[in-house]
Amino acid sequence: MKPEEDKSLGNEYDSRLPSFEKVCDKARFLLHQEIARRKIPIHSLDGRVKPFASFIAKAKQQHTSRPFDEIHDIVGLRVVCLFKSDLQEIAKVVREVFQVQHEDDKAATRDPEKFGYEAIHLDVKFKDRFDKLDANIIFEIQIRTIAQDAWDSVSHHLDYKKEDSIPATIRKDLYALSGLFYVADTQFETLKYRYKEYQV
Repeated sequence: MKPEEDKSLGNEYDSRLPSFEKVCDKARFLLHQEIARRKIPIHSLDGRVKPFASFIAKAKQQHTSRPFDEIHDIVGLRVVCLFKSDLQEIAKVVREVFQVQHEDDKAATRDPEKFGYEAIHLDVKFKDRFDKLDANIIFEIQIRTIAQDAWDSVSHHLDYKKEDSIPATIRKDLYALSGLFYVADTQFETLKYRYKEYQV
């Protein structure tokens, strides 16, 4: 993109920022309210508007001509839950509260013989119109466990982008580390059901 295009996008971003922030706040409120009503235990529910520097970097990386229409995580929410069995329960809540445009279950699309990032990403928009909100803004909701969130945080810090660009020895360690997070998730799930049996 040319400098004048960056400036034009910056001006448009600034004009849209209040709408993005309102969408983020409203979506977070609705989702938190419904998750609490269902009594699904979660670790956190956060929301953010992607900073302009990150937005413009992604637009350039994707070579998009209409970044505000084609980049769907300008507004993003992240639900971090305790157990893998809660992932689909929360995804069900998202489908009921919002209108889903696209869904990506990372665990379902990943090579089953490999360990790696597992989470559910949904691109959504509001089903109903709310006063002073742009109901056509599409935003992203990520649902992951604590272990998955830890894995993503570590791999992001290491700038873990493409497997092929990583030396074999480091790639082996990354697979091993990912496997440990997978085992942790599995053990948390086992403990959950054992505790339920103990309570009976």
